[in-house]
Amino acid sequence: MTNLKNFQAIWRPKIDQQLQTDLIAISDDAEFAQMMCYAVLNGGKRLRPLLTLAVLSSFNVSVTPNLLKLATAVEWVHSYSLVHDDLPAMDNDLWRRGQPSVHAKFGESSAILVGDALLTGAFQVVSEANALAANVQKVSDEQVITIIRQLSRYAGANGMVIGQIHDMQNHGHQKSDVTYDWLLNDVYAPKTAALISYAADIGGKLSQEMASTLVHPKTQYDLYQFGYDFGLAFQIQDDILDVTGNSEILGKKVGSDLQNHKSTYVSLMGVDKSQAIVNQYFKEATELLYKLNVKHELILEIMEKLKKRVK
Repeated sequence: MTNLKNFQAIWRPKIDQQLQTDLIAISDDAEFAQMMCYAVLNGGKRLRPLLTLAVLSSFNVSVTPNLLKLATAVEWVHSYSLVHDDLPAMDNDLWRRGQPSVHAKFGESSAILVGDALLTGAFQVVSEANALAANVQKVSDEQVITIIRQLSRYAGANGMVIGQIHDMQNHGHQKSDVTYDWLLNDVYAPKTAALISYAADIGGKLSQEMASTLVHPKTQYDLYQFGYDFGLAFQIQDDILDVTGNSEILGKKVGSDLQNHKSTYVSLMGVDKSQAIVNQYFKEATELLYKLNVKHELILEIMEKLKKRVK
């Protein structure tokens, strides 16, 4: 049985190599390509592509080069969101992953364009994945369209973008009637949970196609819901870490929510109650995993590792 340590040792370098190869190839301007590499390769947990690969592994699907490339596309979208979140017009963060944020290092205009290139590049990566499938099974055109549709939806006006719009309304207490439900459903769900649920869901859809394994609709739904609950726990955990965390360990400044006058779960109900809600979402995500008729241990280890960030 593969444990998470061995799994990461194998696949984290391969994810980074795939990202680097595609980032360098996507632009003819070497200087701009290096800016993009800085934005993506300068640290990061690679949670989302690792989660997709872990789901594939749980269904006994071999990760071929085209599947690896498809799994990495979500990291382009995630990285774009971080570059834009850090901009002066957004959170104005000067540090990311222990290094100067992209706008702090290269300037605001370059950072905006790096983010634009990462977002659009993600879909180029998806569309070109089958070019790596010379001696392996190709992903069907229908599945490629499904991936593009879902990734664009979760990144777009009903996903991360609207989540960020609502998050900006929360800056400076512009929205005076902030509630737990509004934070959860209008900010945290589209901004954070969406891409994590996407990563788990796409792993199941690719498993069904590539292994001709019947993934029951209920199993597919549970995979999506697992990622959703995991994502909500992850975001509320970030609220806690912004108050209790160590900036040197986290690689970014803590206390930014307070500085930006943002309402969070912590500001509304305190650390202890927020932690109880995090634990409840992790518990619900774990229960969903145990319902899956697959080898869920590796996926569970990924979640447990991220859960320990608060300790």
